[in-house]
Amino acid sequence: MRSRIRTGGRPIAAPLEAPVPARDSQEATRRRPVGWLRAALAAAAVAASTAAPATPAAAATPPPHDDTPAADRAYVANATARTVSFLDLDDRTVTHTVAVPSGAVDVAVSRQRHRAFVTGGSGSHTVTVLDTERARVVRTIPVGARPEGVAVSRDGRRAYVTNADSGTVSVIDAFRGRAVRTVRVGSFPKGVAVSPDGRRVYVANLLSGSVSIIDTRRDRVVATVPLDTGTAAYDVAVSPDGALAYVSTGNGADAVSVIDTRAATVLDTVPVEAGAESLTVAPDGSSVYVSSGFGNEEVSVIDTEIGVVARSFRVPGGAEGLALGYDGRQMYVTTGLGSRSTVYVDTETDRVMGSTTVGTGPMSVAVEYEPEPRAPRAGAKGHVHWKTGRKESDAHTS
Repeated sequence: MRSRIRTGGRPIAAPLEAPVPARDSQEATRRRPVGWLRAALAAAAVAASTAAPATPAAAATPPPHDDTPAADRAYVANATARTVSFLDLDDRTVTHTVAVPSGAVDVAVSRQRHRAFVTGGSGSHTVTVLDTERARVVRTIPVGARPEGVAVSRDGRRAYVTNADSGTVSVIDAFRGRAVRTVRVGSFPKGVAVSPDGRRVYVANLLSGSVSIIDTRRDRVVATVPLDTGTAAYDVAVSPDGALAYVSTGNGADAVSVIDTRAATVLDTVPVEAGAESLTVAPDGSSVYVSSGFGNEEVSVIDTEIGVVARSFRVPGGAEGLALGYDGRQMYVTTGLGSRSTVYVDTETDRVMGSTTVGTGPMSVAVEYEPEPRAPRAGAKGHVHWKTGRKESDAHTS
C-alpha cells in the first residue's frame, strides 16, 4: 500500500511562491508551476498544520473492542489533526479516531499482526504503532529524524520507514516492535515500497533525484538508479510481478519514471500534465494511478500497455493519498490539507461513489487487506511488460 507520502515539515530551501488560492479559484490556477517551488510551499503548509496540539478527547480512554472485520477497514492519517481515522468501508463511516501526538503523515498496515504504523513527519523521531483491532496506541518506536514514508512487507514481518532528515531507512521488526537495522540511502528519502516477494525495497530520494534499491536479506543498498538530472523523486510503487517500479517526479515537469527492477535502469518517462505525487498500481498491473497532489483534484491513469496517460478523473476537494481495495475495483483518495474527507471511486467507471468526513488534513490512506496480484488478461504469462500493446503492434507490422 501503500503508500502514500508528503513533505511533512521544514520547507526545502527555495523562494516561496504566492499562497495557494482558495478552493473556488483553484481551477483557474491548476496549471501553476511545479517542482522545487511547489514542494517548498507544500512543506511549509504541512509544517504549520502539524504544529497544532493533539486533541486530548480522542486519547482519553481505550475504546471498546471493535468487531468490524479487519478486511473491511481503511486507515487515514490526518496530518493537521494528528489523528488516524478508522473507516468501515461497507458503511463508509468512521468507527474510531485515535490521537497520534507525534504526528500522522503516512500510514501502513501489517494485517497479520493487526498493527498500523504511523509516521510523524517534521519534528518527529518516532513511529507510532496502533492496535487496529482495539483502536489504540500500543507502542512508539524510535527511528531517524523526520520519518516520512512507511511500507510493510506482504508477509507482515517488516516495516520500512524513510527518515528524511537523516537520509536513512529504518528496518522495523513488526513482531518485536522495534527497529533492527538502519540503512543509509539518498538525500531526503520520501516514498518507499516493498516488492511483492519481499526481497527488495525501493526508496524515492527527493533531493537526490534517485531511487535506492535495498536487498532485504542483507539490509543494504545494492543499486541506486538516477533519474533525470534535477528531478525530484516523490513516491514509488511496484508492479504485481516486481519487474517494474514506478516513481512520481517533479522539479519542472511532472512525470512518472518507469524502472526495470532487474536491470536497475530507467525504461521510460511518462509526462503527467495534471501533476504527479502519490502512486498505486492495479492488481493486474494494467494501470498506474497517479494523484495530482498539491491542492489539485485530478487522478491520472497510465495504461501500461501503451505507456501513456489514457484518462483522468476529478476528485472534489483534492487528490493526495491513494489506496486500492476490494480486488482493485474501489479506490480510496484522501483530499489533503484544508480538507476533511476520504473519497470512494469505482475504478471500473472512474466515478466518485461518495465520501466520508475524517480528520483535518488527510494525507495518506491504507487498507488492511490489499488486493492480491493477479494475471492481467486471458493469455497472460504471469507478469505485465511495459508497453506490451505497442510491442505487439510493432511485431505485427514488421
